[in-house]
Amino acid sequence: MMAMRCGGEAIIIDAGMGFPEEDLPGVDIVIPDFSFIDAYRDEITAIILTHGHEDHIGAVPFLLKEINVPVYGTHLTLAFLENKLNEHGLSDSVELHAVEPRDYVELGKFAVEWIHVTHSLTSCTAVVITTPVGVVIHSGDFKVDDTPVIGPPMDLERLTEYGDEGVLALFADSTNAERPGRTQSERAVIPALEEIFNDAQGRIIVSCFSSSVHRIQIFLDLAQDFGRKVALLGRSMVRNVEVADSLRELDIPDGLFITRHKRGRLMMIGWCCWPPVVRATRCRL
Repeated sequence: MMAMRCGGEAIIIDAGMGFPEEDLPGVDIVIPDFSFIDAYRDEITAIILTHGHEDHIGAVPFLLKEINVPVYGTHLTLAFLENKLNEHGLSDSVELHAVEPRDYVELGKFAVEWIHVTHSLTSCTAVVITTPVGVVIHSGDFKVDDTPVIGPPMDLERLTEYGDEGVLALFADSTNAERPGRTQSERAVIPALEEIFNDAQGRIIVSCFSSSVHRIQIFLDLAQDFGRKVALLGRSMVRNVEVADSLRELDIPDGLFITRHKRGRLMMIGWCCWPPVVRATRCRL
């Protein structure tokens, strides 16, 4: 969660939640400290979202109970957020504005442009904030994937244009950014998964983050190619797949899904924490 303030106006970029470590017994979730809002309550004009992962939108409902301001994000990001707003009884009182990459919105002292980036989730963006004193770029979460499973590659062209014009500050967020080298494309996992699908005699049980749309699409494609049916386990997995499918962020073949109670050549996808696992059962179930 980040706040930017200029000339007596402020915006907030993302508001995520985390899960407690062992030093926080009895705590279910961890959200940012909102106490600073008291000093700037009348200045905050909008919440800007980069993408729909829990660590970027999970605390938004709690934040909106403190300050009810318009929220801007991509269609998929807002669809994930709407489910949370319904759970908190806020769906009828919050103003949501869906944007597309390269959309440009003026918010008082700030002008915001969303730029497409590639990540484990689809519809992810960086945001460029133009202020009276210069341009600030918030990268959101990203990896530079030239061959994403879904959607176009990262919009490096637009980022380069801003770089050529001059940027005051870059706030970059990417897992393992301190490690040298380059992360492989999401497609790099497909050959190893094909071997598992080819060798497995019984059910295949897969666990992954419920928002990992690219990885879910890979599993669906492999299930179709190897003549398997798919059963989804877990409320968040079912809900996120339904949302992504409704916005055409997933390509789901007709008749692929069945309930988990059916027998036969089945693949089950469920939500987990870390690490994701793949298990190919040897027995016939």
